[in-house]
Amino acid sequence: ATIFSTTGTPVDGQQIMIRIKDAGTAKGLTWDAAFVAIGVTLPTTTTAGKWTYVGAAYNSAAAKFHVLAVTTES
Repeated sequence: ATIFSTTGTPVDGQQIMIRIKDAGTAKGLTWDAAFVAIGVTLPTTTTAGKWTYVGAAYNSAAAKFHVLAVTTES
């Protein structure tokens, strides 16, 4: 399993892109409280052998990374 957490001091509007691919076997994913899904669902497992991308932007008023996009290779 993989746990996603953050360190450092992000600035308002800072964007991150997380790229995930397992080694051919689905793995569990856990997200800490710094990530909040906005109109999407955070993945809780990988899709075996497929790329997944998660895009987020930091909202300083909320002190959270708002996850705005999640997509997995078909």
